[in-house]
Amino acid sequence: MIHKFRINNFLSIREDVELDFRIPGTTPEIPCFRRSLSRPDTRLASVVVLVGPNGSGKTALLRAMMETIRFVATSFERHRAATGIPEFVPFLSPETRRAPTRIEVEFDAQWPNSDLEESALLTRYTLVLARDSEDHLAPASVDCEALHIFPRGRPRRILERRGDKIIYVSRELGLKPSDQRLSYVPPNASAISTLAGMNVSPFAAIVEDILSVQTNIVGSELWKPDTDAVIRHYLENPNLVDEVSDKLQRFDLGIGSMKIHVRPDGKRYLIFEHEGLDTPIILNSESSGTRNLVHIFPQLHFVLNTGHLAIMDALDSDFHSDLITEILGWFRREQINSYNAQLICSLHNLSVLDDLEKEELFIVDKDQHGVTSVQRACDFIGIRRATNLQKLYRSGAVGGVPTFG
Repeated sequence: MIHKFRINNFLSIREDVELDFRIPGTTPEIPCFRRSLSRPDTRLASVVVLVGPNGSGKTALLRAMMETIRFVATSFERHRAATGIPEFVPFLSPETRRAPTRIEVEFDAQWPNSDLEESALLTRYTLVLARDSEDHLAPASVDCEALHIFPRGRPRRILERRGDKIIYVSRELGLKPSDQRLSYVPPNASAISTLAGMNVSPFAAIVEDILSVQTNIVGSELWKPDTDAVIRHYLENPNLVDEVSDKLQRFDLGIGSMKIHVRPDGKRYLIFEHEGLDTPIILNSESSGTRNLVHIFPQLHFVLNTGHLAIMDALDSDFHSDLITEILGWFRREQINSYNAQLICSLHNLSVLDDLEKEELFIVDKDQHGVTSVQRACDFIGIRRATNLQKLYRSGAVGGVPTFG
């Protein structure tokens, strides 16, 4: 699970913006919070919701997370034939367009195939991307990349790279300082991604785990799985068909079950049996909410059953508020989310706020200069636990409310 994420100089994010998912120690014990694997005395939000007006920077924040994840995991292959690091566009002001982009994320990490003495450790990843005088937008190279672990409260570096100096890798990760593979890390790619591409253990396993993060964010667009690919996934995992049928019944949409129909020519369809109808309905004729749920359910099911992370922008698109509340509940209820999966998402449907704790809600706003800021609802003075968060947000007392006229 992620503990903190901090970034500056990316799209609408000019100065340091931090998302801190740790629960304050004064907060009472509430079942929707989870204990950190690496720090049992630390509680974390299993559901993180960003709200704010259109254009406030919600997508920029979620995109920053996903671009960081993709850089760590895939930049060796993606940037092999490219110059620069085109994904990280700066805040376009005279002061920042040539300034570096800085990212820091703290998270629980499992360290497979290594000699690290603990299976779960608090880990900090730091990334600084430098721009040169030739490029107006894309960073030219990695100025700093580092991994630190906190086995006994104090940071200990296990990987560090600064400019074109020799990369340091601790002995627990199985590389010697003289290993020639360290000299092949490109200036515009992650050392982790590069070493994984060379099948260096445990980096290959680390990247494989990172790529398990589920999302609907691809570049600047929302992504939906291809319908044929989704049908193929259901066909290969028949238990999912039963589970999504159960969920559709619980949502009281009049649907009895979902089935896979295969025509004689091999063409496959998802069909839905409805109460009171003697002919099933194909997926394309169902409501947009049903179609959306069927498409994203395999992603959410995977995360919940493996304890991984989901980062979803506009998760409530096409969903009724009761349905999105139920989906958030999957992550908040321990009997469903028994592996401590974490969901970070943006929403527009404000009625959902009534079912959230104030530690789960982040208000995203943008000032007159186009600069994004974020504040967690529990950090506002005077907000009690019984406060109606939807009413409070609509009142404008915590910002993030659209202005018309």
